[in-house]
Amino acid sequence: MPILKKINKDFFKEWTSDMAYILGFLFADGNIVKTKRGTYFVAIYTADYQLLVSIVQSIGSDHKISERKSETGVVYRIQIGSKDLFNDLVEKGLTPNKSRRMKLPNVPAKYFNDFVRGYFDGDGNVWVGLHNKNRKKPTNVITASFTSASNCFLGDLHRQLINRGIKGGSLNVIKSKKCSRLSLSTLDALKLFTIMYTIPHSLFLNRKKLVFEKFINMRP
Repeated sequence: MPILKKINKDFFKEWTSDMAYILGFLFADGNIVKTKRGTYFVAIYTADYQLLVSIVQSIGSDHKISERKSETGVVYRIQIGSKDLFNDLVEKGLTPNKSRRMKLPNVPAKYFNDFVRGYFDGDGNVWVGLHNKNRKKPTNVITASFTSASNCFLGDLHRQLINRGIKGGSLNVIKSKKCSRLSLSTLDALKLFTIMYTIPHSLFLNRKKLVFEKFINMRP
């Protein structure tokens, strides 16, 4: 007989801070699958083991975290068999083979910040460097970006961020990588930090948050 695993099958039915974060993370680094045999799976991938442990705990699961090697290093994965979770995620806007046709889900305003932080921890990047390096006093800058195979998703995300105080940002198609990227320069990147982190939250990727904090602390 199959071994039944523990899972909170109602986790995605009601909006909470953790649910919105994990939903955002799934839109970035997750997948849902319906097999030809009529079984349903939800999978989450990440290179950060401890974050996946926290996600598993939040969902109320005792599923095993597996490890696999990829071209970029070790990737950790959890795969959950659950028709209930699958159907609730479809209702929230996630679809199998989501990448190019993905659209921004209708997230309640109260939890939008959590959703953005979850997506950023999955398919976001933050970089700090110097502008005008050849000048006597080069300028420290920070850039934050979101990546997706769906230009539509990033366009919708950009508009929602503008509604929350983002002033600029550029959305570009990267043909060589078959994806799009939404980039935010220093002032908007710092506004994004405020959007994502200045509300109570339990789930976040610490190494990305630290990049923002180190840049903020070294500013005059």
